[in-house]
Amino acid sequence: MNDTSNRANQEAMLALCQITKEFPGVVALDRVDLTIRRNELVGLVGENGAGKSVLMKIMIGLIQPDGGTIKLHGEPITLKNPSDAIKNGIGMVFQDGSLVRNLSVVENLFLCHETAFRRFGLLSVRSMRAAARELLTQMKLHIDVDLPVAEISPAERQMVEIARLLWLSELYEHDNPVLILDEPTTVLADKERETLFSILQDIKKQASIVLISHRLQEIVENCNRIVILKDGKNVTEMATSEARLLKVEQLMVGHSFSADRFHEDEQRTRGEKEILRVENLSKAGFFEPLSFTVGEGEIVGLIGLVGSGKEEVCKCLAGLEKADTGSIALDGRKLPRGSPSSTVRAGLGHIPIDRRSEGLALMMNVAENVNLLVLNRLKAGGFLSPARERKNAHHWVAECQIKTPSIATLCSNLSGGNQQKTVISKWLSSRVRLLILDHPTRGVDVGAKDEIYKLMRKLAKEGIGMLIMCDTIEEDIGLADRILVMKDSRLVKEIDSSPNKKPTPQDIIGLIV
Repeated sequence: MNDTSNRANQEAMLALCQITKEFPGVVALDRVDLTIRRNELVGLVGENGAGKSVLMKIMIGLIQPDGGTIKLHGEPITLKNPSDAIKNGIGMVFQDGSLVRNLSVVENLFLCHETAFRRFGLLSVRSMRAAARELLTQMKLHIDVDLPVAEISPAERQMVEIARLLWLSELYEHDNPVLILDEPTTVLADKERETLFSILQDIKKQASIVLISHRLQEIVENCNRIVILKDGKNVTEMATSEARLLKVEQLMVGHSFSADRFHEDEQRTRGEKEILRVENLSKAGFFEPLSFTVGEGEIVGLIGLVGSGKEEVCKCLAGLEKADTGSIALDGRKLPRGSPSSTVRAGLGHIPIDRRSEGLALMMNVAENVNLLVLNRLKAGGFLSPARERKNAHHWVAECQIKTPSIATLCSNLSGGNQQKTVISKWLSSRVRLLILDHPTRGVDVGAKDEIYKLMRKLAKEGIGMLIMCDTIEEDIGLADRILVMKDSRLVKEIDSSPNKKPTPQDIIGLIV
């Protein structure tokens, strides 16, 4: 690359200088600097609560800074709102998406900008479809543009959102837009992640990209540069060629981690008492008859590829779906199939993969969520006792180390890690005997993961059994005492995963692929 190209690639497309933002009682950003250069992929990392989301919202005009300057191509600019940001070539794909699910792909791509396809006062649907197909082809996406967005996969929805931002940048004549991607790989399978990053490397030739992700490995492998925030302040930035995963983690959380990431030294021997017994459970089209047990204080990992049947097994155990045959017994007592209320009353808890929509009431506060399953126990004289509610909530907030300004804080305002701990505390408050944890650390930062691992070890010591499905095979192996492997709807292997007998990831992959 010649000197001219080098200088061009060092050009600052967007610069945030000394940005400050305060909320009541909290300094969210304290003189933060962030520069986005032409044709680069920047990884922005930090614990939940580090200030990443606030900084991104300022970049797209969703909120205004209290201090500091934003420069676009070296010139100071005020981004009044997201529409203003889009017109200036800055757009964001949010973690939860922003597409209208009941509208088609083509309608979403050009929503609110259909006038670009008007000819003589009439809307040319044919032109819209042709433009949509061309856009999606550039994204290596071959789908029916007339399909409702609700019917395409999460990976395809992300591609549609990115394609929309690129089209808008062309519409407003920006040759190098800035795209912000918030946790784009959270719900993607491994192959879909590979495809996404391959496409992002192509997009980088015509845009600058800011990537926010808790998956530090993919940041190191795919970005040009990493910017680290902590407690609303810049910590450092580094080229990924110089980055080491352990060092990045330490800079994010402010301390070093034990070499024993999963606290395997705290693993306990399975108690003599059997908590869960599953016999000949099956559901046609999803999984064939299987049997297994979970002992007191035992953590059992359930591993398999998507479609192996593991998700449906857990839903049947939780009563969310009804198995066709077989039996489920908790502490020796048989549970009716397909009855969530009976399952909850018996002491079997389920922490779903989507904690925000299925595990929490986001617009209720921490205390209300913690107490949700035990309201009958918190009554005095036939009426709910506010004093008992507060006492129970304070106890479990302390027990699970939930970081919240108060028990009256809305759960929607908590970080991902603290939302997850709130879900866990809700079940612990109900005196649960067995917990099913579906991807317990998905979407939480490395510090919160460590806290959740410690909490799981603590629960095991207290005799609570756990059935887990994790984000990575390494996490399953590290946490589990025993592993159940599923392939093609069948339970194919049971593996000892005690501290000195841990299988390797290759051992597991050989069984599931």
